[in-house]
Order: sequence, then C-alpha cells, then structure tokens
Amino acid sequence: MKTKLDTETPGPAPDALIEVEAFDPGMAGIWDAYVATRPEATLFHGQRWREVILRTFRHGDRSLVARRGGQVVGVLPLFEVSSFFFGTSLISVPFGVYGGLLVDDRDAARALVEAAGKVARERKAKYVELRHLESPIEDLPATDLYFTFIADVPPDEDGCLQRIPRKGRAEVRKAIADPDLSFAIDELDLKEFHRLFSINKRKLGSPLFPSSLFWHARNIYGEDVSVLSVKRHGETIAAVMSFIHRDTIMPYYSGTAPGAETYRASNYMYYQLMVWASQRGLKHFDFGRSRENTGAYSFKKHQGFEPTQLRYDYILNTATEVPSLNPSNPKYRLAKKAFSSMPIWMAQKLGSWLVKRAPF
Repeated sequence: MKTKLDTETPGPAPDALIEVEAFDPGMAGIWDAYVATRPEATLFHGQRWREVILRTFRHGDRSLVARRGGQVVGVLPLFEVSSFFFGTSLISVPFGVYGGLLVDDRDAARALVEAAGKVARERKAKYVELRHLESPIEDLPATDLYFTFIADVPPDEDGCLQRIPRKGRAEVRKAIADPDLSFAIDELDLKEFHRLFSINKRKLGSPLFPSSLFWHARNIYGEDVSVLSVKRHGETIAAVMSFIHRDTIMPYYSGTAPGAETYRASNYMYYQLMVWASQRGLKHFDFGRSRENTGAYSFKKHQGFEPTQLRYDYILNTATEVPSLNPSNPKYRLAKKAFSSMPIWMAQKLGSWLVKRAPF
C-alpha cells in the first residue's frame, strides 16, 4: 500500500513528494536507525516493543514508513486489534503509554495520517488511536484524559532523597530506617513478579496481563529491563519492572502484596530505584501515565513529580466519537467489580484471554 501527498514546500521537485509504504520485517534496521535520530522517540517506537507485542498478543502489524526522496522522514508503529466485544481498531501502540507519529515535519505527519486512515478503511477499523507524548499534528479529534510524570534524576543519593517533598521524604526515611526492609535488583523470579502484579490489577478491578508479556520483555530487552524487589523478613512484598531507554528509566509494571503499604514499601521501592538509576548515570525518571483524581496520580505528585497532560489523537472511521475505553467509564463498573472479586487464578486466565482481544 502506497500513497503520495504533496508537501507544503513550494515547487514540483520530485523529492518534495512523500511516499508512505507498509512496514515489513526487512525494514527493521532502517526503522530503528531512523528512530535513533529522533530525540523525541520513546521506548515504544523501537522494534523491540514491536517484538514484545507480536510475540505476546499476535496483533496484526500495520506499521507505516514515510519517505521523501528515498529517505525516511517518518514512521508510525501501528497494530490491528480485533475482538467480538470491541470490534477492530488500530492502536499506536498497544500496551504503551506513548507511541504515535514520529516524523521530521508536519508534511510527513499528514502523509502518515492519510495512509493510516486508508488502512482503517481497508481493515474496517472503528478508529486509529495515536498515543502521543508530543503530538506533531493539531487538527485531529483528541482526548486529554491522561497525564505523564517525568523528572530529572539527581546526581547522588542525597539528591534523590531531597527531591521528594517533605511529607513523602519523611515516609522514605522511616522505610530506610526499618531494619526488616531490604531491596534487590534482578533476583525475583518472574512467576512471583506476575503474582504480585496480578494482586494489584485485581484489586483495581482491571483485567490481568498474561505472564508471557513479562517473559518476552525480559528476553527481548535483556540488560535494558530490570526488576527491583522489596523484601520484609525474607518475603517479597513489592516489585517493579523498569525499562531503560537511552538516558531514561521507566518503571512500568509493578505489584505489591496485601499490607505492603503499612511498611511504606512503595515509597521505599521507588526511592531505591531512583538511587539505582542515579548510580547508573541515567538522567530522567519517567513515571508513566495516570488519570487525574486516582491513587496513582496522587502518589506520583506526593513523590515530587509534576503532571504533564498527554494528548491522544484519533482518526475516526466508522466510530462517530472518540472512544472511552478506560476505567473512568461508568459502563465498565460491573466488569471492574467482577474482576476484583475473582480468585487470582480465575482473574489471570480470564484477564489474559481478554487483554489479547482488547485495544489496551
């Protein structure tokens, strides 16, 4: 599939035309080489995240590449998600808080939007969702439901403590002084990590992710993914899986045992992760996205992170309005209640089945 779109640059020069083509695996090297040139590229634009999604969920890859005069000027990671419950949609990118258009200029962005709209029509998708960290295009329908939290990593351990506001810092000091608390890097079995993660998701009434997601992430990202775990009396009570992208650490999946908050396990865990990132010379700590007026949003602010609103853009095809597939939607209240009351084993099986068929 190829489309052409005249740029806004005057003149009929051949290299002023933008050509968009469907991605194929043989372009992987070219894709990552382009992503490496873009300072705004995120963890979710690279081929490794594509591999995690394909191996875990088997979604159809509809990614697009834009060229001008033979040179890559933009990419759009794009996956087709289909189910009986939600219909068909195109997501950039599934299970990522960012993604979306990565381009040299607005002309490349418009060419990719036009091509993505064509794919949506061909695949009879309801919509295309572009999860932008920074949106390069202004005239698409959008939602501003989510906020991201990104801060600089201090150069030393004391700086990591001092950057936390006074009340949060007091909690961390108490946790540090607790002789029964300890932490470790990459010592936790992924089966145990998935159990803790499942406990958290079930408590929130959210569908649980399959354990294969974490296995594939570890195998594909290698040294660029780590699990920090917190123990009390030898029992793991909290853990977080973090990804490293360039000079940024991104704690992305986490879980805590019941009662862990009594021992300030989360405060301690994220402080120790910040210290570890500082010791590795990383510069930025990306706390991911949260919805306003949620516990996660409040916790991140309590740790000294300031929210920045995210913009998710949409190309509507058969859908007549921007979708609202999120926990804030009242229509999912009964489903949340059902998941939160299930035994862990049942929630894991049903959740794993559901998330492979939902545009998450």
